[in-house]
Amino acid sequence: MRSPSRKVAFTLVLLSLAILARAQDNMLSGYVHDATTGSPLPGCTLFIPTLNKGAATDTTGFFQLAVPPGRYQVVFSFVGYKRDTVVVNAQTSQTLSIKLTSESTTLSEVIVAEKAADEAVTQTETGLISLQRKDIEKLPYLLGEVDPIRILQLMPGVQTSGEGSTGFYVRGGAVDQNLMLLDHSTVYNPSHLFGFFSIFNGTAVQGLDMYKGGIPSYYGGRLSCITRVSTRSGNDQELKGEGSIGLVAATALVEGPVKKNKGSFLVAARRTYVDLFARGLHELGLLKRNIDYYFYDLNVNFDYRLSPRDRLSIRTYYGADDFNYNTSSSFSNAITWKNKTASVAWQHTGERLFTELSVQASGYDMGFGADISSYTFDIVSDISDVGFTYQFGLQKNKHDLAWGLTYTRHALRPNNVSASSDDVSLNVGPPLKLKADEAALYFNDKITLSERAELSVGIRFSGYSQLGPFTRYIEDDNFQILDTITYSKHKRIQNYGNIEPRASLRYSLTPASSVKVSYDKTVQYMHMAPLSSVSLPLDIWVPSSAVIKPQTAHQFSAGYFRNFSDNRIETSVVLYYKAMQRQIEYREGVVIGYSKGYNFDDNFVFGRGTSYGSEFSIKKPKGRLNGQVSYTLSRTTRQFEALNNGKPFAAKYDRLHDLSVLGNYEYSPRWTFSCVFVYGTGNALNLPVARYVIQGNVINEYGARNSFRMPAYHRLDLAVTYAAHKSARWESYWIFSIYNVYSRKNPYYIYFETEGNLENLELHTSIKQVSLFPIIPAFTYRVKF
Repeated sequence: MRSPSRKVAFTLVLLSLAILARAQDNMLSGYVHDATTGSPLPGCTLFIPTLNKGAATDTTGFFQLAVPPGRYQVVFSFVGYKRDTVVVNAQTSQTLSIKLTSESTTLSEVIVAEKAADEAVTQTETGLISLQRKDIEKLPYLLGEVDPIRILQLMPGVQTSGEGSTGFYVRGGAVDQNLMLLDHSTVYNPSHLFGFFSIFNGTAVQGLDMYKGGIPSYYGGRLSCITRVSTRSGNDQELKGEGSIGLVAATALVEGPVKKNKGSFLVAARRTYVDLFARGLHELGLLKRNIDYYFYDLNVNFDYRLSPRDRLSIRTYYGADDFNYNTSSSFSNAITWKNKTASVAWQHTGERLFTELSVQASGYDMGFGADISSYTFDIVSDISDVGFTYQFGLQKNKHDLAWGLTYTRHALRPNNVSASSDDVSLNVGPPLKLKADEAALYFNDKITLSERAELSVGIRFSGYSQLGPFTRYIEDDNFQILDTITYSKHKRIQNYGNIEPRASLRYSLTPASSVKVSYDKTVQYMHMAPLSSVSLPLDIWVPSSAVIKPQTAHQFSAGYFRNFSDNRIETSVVLYYKAMQRQIEYREGVVIGYSKGYNFDDNFVFGRGTSYGSEFSIKKPKGRLNGQVSYTLSRTTRQFEALNNGKPFAAKYDRLHDLSVLGNYEYSPRWTFSCVFVYGTGNALNLPVARYVIQGNVINEYGARNSFRMPAYHRLDLAVTYAAHKSARWESYWIFSIYNVYSRKNPYYIYFETEGNLENLELHTSIKQVSLFPIIPAFTYRVKF
């Protein structure tokens, strides 16, 4: 009897052969690169005039186009490059290698990627956001650091989780409902400096894609959105480099050929020097408490063309944060967290079939420790993944097909606690190690129905198994142990399976306008119930179990897209409705490191959520003056039987109004000005509505859950980029920025302060607001050679 994995592989082979047997067109495929640097050109367009048919390259410069047998002129065009026309005899499938030459002799490196002018109207997805490196380089950012995630927070339907944070919510979904991919690997906590910076080094990023609606079936595992950050290939022609130094961190990048025209490498590193400043201030007596913090990260990429049809790519990342805080000899605190990812991908272009096999791994480790007098407390938590994805692609007549298989083995240690006092160990429960399998088989077909209509339909069969060894404690209502059930190693304890249909339809009303509708069912097997409104290192990931069932969501989207002035202005209006089941929250009174019972899943309660809203966008992508205005009007509610007396309440990330404005103005070839303005309804939170003194203790009485609103958040940032030197050999830039220009005191959190004498019952309570960042000027110097 065949094993399940062999059955799946056999099914994939039969499916591939069946589709190939019916294929009649031949396939034109290959890569487009810069003739000078060897860098891929993502977004390059190719067009066959006699067929009125074309395509665009992906982030690796790869293209694929099905054509009938014949002889054709294929036109390759890319902004800033000389157009190239290639004559192709397509009596059989062809693999091409195209190199385009820059029209400017002073432009020595490709750092931009251009999309088709009417892509916002013609693409089928209702909620796809694609951004390239040029979109993020000139924006003003906190402390002068370029951060790819910051620009996502300015898009419609995407809301920042708090002041200075890189966390975000998408269409009412929680932070853990966003799947973050670095190339092929999952990232579980994409933050440095407690969320103020992301782990993505802007110098190494090629671009990023976010799907918030109309999600293709080859992506899954999260409820709200898929965000994939792609790092770039190195230069396969000559040794190049760049570096920058700013207010808090320095970066460096080196790239070059391993073998000219065949292979390349790229190494990018970044480190903050906050610890050096803090240490110096402490030694000078200007900082009473000893605060030691730093983060660093490293990207190493390798690309090699094995043959005209085969390409090998290796991507690795390692980053770490280290925080130590000492107030005196009786107290110290340390927090460390690390992210690491690695992937190896092999792409093969056959006669008609494109295949990609990737093997990926990722890990996230967190350690928290505190020493208070003679008491020591430590928490260790980590999650690691190992898996593979095997995907096939084929263009057949009016069909763009994709199908494949993905598998991941999860290993977790959620919230392992140790404590001791005066050399006596305290019993806080046994250490816990959890394992689980997650797999999916998917199929997607993008069908050209007519010149005006395109339909994308897909289905994803996902499955999950919790694995042993594991001990389940049978408890009463007070979490007292009645019995235990022990599962052996590799024993499948709990199984789940789901069918996830997806569909998107685009109909062009005119060449400059279209309407789109989509439906997505998504399922999530890995969960995180955050303790705060921002993503913190202490947040714990847990797997599905007999108690924690998979989260599911059904989302409907509909939008109208219209371009004006020959595609120079893009506008859109999108409506969405999302119903979420089996949402997860901590029980009332849960404290980090403390469990209500002996099972890891005793800490949680479950309910449902609803989110609906409308997104408005006006964008001018080109010209000396360019930018975007985005506005979202939305509501997000949740309902849990065990919370708020079972009544619906506003989610902590519910935000009625969310407005963002970004703009760039190229005053001259040397001077560029940019600005960002954001406004949002204040976050919802719990605060006491009354206080009582009972037996000498102050007791808080809370009203309805999340019934209090913080003041509205708004901020203006400005930046100026000055090109100090430009030549064929090297370039240098100064970037001056001001964060929070009018020094708005935006609330980070709010608390009550009580003053007076409890014995005389003379107590005065006042509300206090903590704000993080006033006006902050910053500068960065960047050089490229």
